[in-house]
Amino acid sequence: MKTTRPDKELESFRFSMKHGMTQRPDGPASGRCKAFARAYVHVIDLPGFVPDKFSRARPPVRSQMNQSSPGRFVSVLVAGIVCGFLAVVVTIGHGSLLFSGELQGLMPIALGLALFSTTVMTIFAVLGGSKSDIIPIAQEIPIVAMVSIVSAVAAAIDPTVSGEARAATIFAAVAVTTMATALVTLILGYCRLGGLIRFAPYPVIAGFLTGTGWLILLGGISVTTNQTPSFSLLPQLLQPPLLLQFGLMIALVVVLFATERLFKNVFAVPAVLLAVLVIFNLVVLARGEGYEPFRAAGWLIRMPEAGKFWPPVRLSALASVDWYAVLHGMITLPIMIVITIVALLMNTTGIELHADRDMDLNQEMRSNGLMNLLVGLGGGLPGYSSVSLTLIIHQLNAVSRWVGVIVVVMMLSALWFGSVLIAAVPALLLGAVLVWVGGSLMYDWLVRARRRLDPFEYAVILLIALVIVLVSFPVGILVGLIAAIFLFAFQYGRVDIVRHELTGADWHTSGQVSGERQQLLRQHGAGIVIVRLQGFLFFGTADRLRKRVQDRMEDGGRFLLIDFHRVSGMDSSAVQSFIRLSQVASKREFTVILTGLSERLRQALIRNGLAIGAGSSVRIEPDLERGLRWSEDALLSELGAVLVPAEGWTLHSLLRAFLKRDTLATTIGAYCQKLDIAEGDPLIVQGGASSDIFFIESGTATVEMAGDGGISVSLATIGPGDAVGEISFYLHEPRTASIVARNALVAWRFSREDLERLASDLPEAAVGFHTAMAALLSRRLAVTNRLVGFLAD
Repeated sequence: MKTTRPDKELESFRFSMKHGMTQRPDGPASGRCKAFARAYVHVIDLPGFVPDKFSRARPPVRSQMNQSSPGRFVSVLVAGIVCGFLAVVVTIGHGSLLFSGELQGLMPIALGLALFSTTVMTIFAVLGGSKSDIIPIAQEIPIVAMVSIVSAVAAAIDPTVSGEARAATIFAAVAVTTMATALVTLILGYCRLGGLIRFAPYPVIAGFLTGTGWLILLGGISVTTNQTPSFSLLPQLLQPPLLLQFGLMIALVVVLFATERLFKNVFAVPAVLLAVLVIFNLVVLARGEGYEPFRAAGWLIRMPEAGKFWPPVRLSALASVDWYAVLHGMITLPIMIVITIVALLMNTTGIELHADRDMDLNQEMRSNGLMNLLVGLGGGLPGYSSVSLTLIIHQLNAVSRWVGVIVVVMMLSALWFGSVLIAAVPALLLGAVLVWVGGSLMYDWLVRARRRLDPFEYAVILLIALVIVLVSFPVGILVGLIAAIFLFAFQYGRVDIVRHELTGADWHTSGQVSGERQQLLRQHGAGIVIVRLQGFLFFGTADRLRKRVQDRMEDGGRFLLIDFHRVSGMDSSAVQSFIRLSQVASKREFTVILTGLSERLRQALIRNGLAIGAGSSVRIEPDLERGLRWSEDALLSELGAVLVPAEGWTLHSLLRAFLKRDTLATTIGAYCQKLDIAEGDPLIVQGGASSDIFFIESGTATVEMAGDGGISVSLATIGPGDAVGEISFYLHEPRTASIVARNALVAWRFSREDLERLASDLPEAAVGFHTAMAALLSRRLAVTNRLVGFLAD
């Protein structure tokens, strides 16, 4: 049994939706998509059918098992009738958006296509749908997007052809558009690409909805006045009979807005619509002249001569289709497909939120693609599940396929007995519904969105809406996408791609026992500049980085380490920025060391002309540790520091650098054992016993730590002159990492047993060893403290 969320959980849920967060980032409606769907669901169908009260605190749904059979029957019957009534009225209203201006005479075809579409969709939902609370209908978003295609096709048709051939060509264009949209949706669903909605720019979607609201609003005015909205229409609206019709329509719109906000009930708006129908038909009955005078005066929609809506054209007329005109109109088909898929996925997430269940976006795309493919075969209009009707079913606790069956019966009746139905529905009612929906969209995304959007993002919404109003719908979407791309580039360019920026005085290579080396690096390490990058590098961020590090190297930098370990990729402009940096390095005589490069990035740099090797100012090292070690050695060499004995490292020179006393080094050397480690063999194993300290005489090794899934992570590189294993040795704890020989390694082992023998034989030597070890650990701790303080700043 479903219940409402506890108060604290609900408040947390609201907060996450408001800020675009979710605990399941890979879920079917995660992150910003859910936040957007929460607002979008109020306007995707009919705003009044999704009241704020219901969306904020969903009442507990009674268990169907506890409901009596008569009560269950009544709930299903009422839900079916209400949903069927709304499906018919809303479908007719949506269909009336398809044609305007010179195409107004084809309005019966548009209504027939819309009713046919919803009929096929509801039959599909009843017979093949997996959810009994889903009622799909022909939707206004894809229909508005299809207007540009229909208009382009109509403009390309030879004006000398017959009206029937003209209608057949437009019918064919609608069918092709719907089937193409269905096929793309089906393919994306099977390829499991439903998550593409996550990449739709939020301002573009909002601007699209704003522009859609404007076009729907104009469609409502056109349905009411039976004329194309324009400035020339304004004087006529002040003259009878349009003044009365338009005035009543505006009054009904005001009533719908007021009803939606004052009466927090899903049946409030349907009750108003039903009351208008009853009042209108009572007036017709009182006049006693029938419906024809009202139709002649423009109060009713013009009906087809046959008195029914289907088929919209004769099958024989399809032979006269102008396929060139159809092809000419398909130039905006990609925009139509994108808009429809975005609307479908957002609608699905809206149902997710309000039905309190997870939905598989890919499964919904496959199901919707197949459904619209069947609709397209009959020349119908695209559609998808209605959030409003789903909410009504849940509100009445009437989740049953019989609700869908009732809706199917009512849709079939409307399709085959259209004249009887439409004669009872005044045009001003349909126009008011459309103006209300369009006005709600514009209010949500021009007024309410202003408080929650960045000024630049809001400017993109205004730009899209303005271009749609002044130019056209496709151009508005295209301009919006371009503006969103520039906005993204501008805002992402402000993101700092430098994860850390420090010097060789702050960060040293690990393992070194030489106190003199550490002291020299603390004094002169500022000559090594270390920059660790993150994210994706493109023209804006990379060029700013180049100028930043060039200025930094003006202060006496000799070596510039740039670590790419956390870089996901870079574009060609970023590559050129690094090529330019290498040229500057040659002129200003500093060396650039690139570390952590993936093979793809490495090849991109070399392919574009980055010179490496002898005589070059650029050097590539596998990781930051080795790059830093090379830089330290090169810096100390420039300083003339002789830290490596002329004969190379020996056990005696190692211990002398560590203990600072020649005699003590000779004494302790007698207690050490030599080890020869082959390439690839471990010197230390993670988790092993910590009973030894090792001094590296020659060769190199990698410090590795086993991560999740058994994958080892390289932490550092050690080499001649290093001492390792001392921390675990003194803590008496298992080894925290492994040390694996990179090549043949010569090491000397000083064990705990050796230390105990030394303490027994020569206590003063043991004290000297402990003192030297304490100094080594103190130096390392001081370096670590400085580094932690720097990174935490």
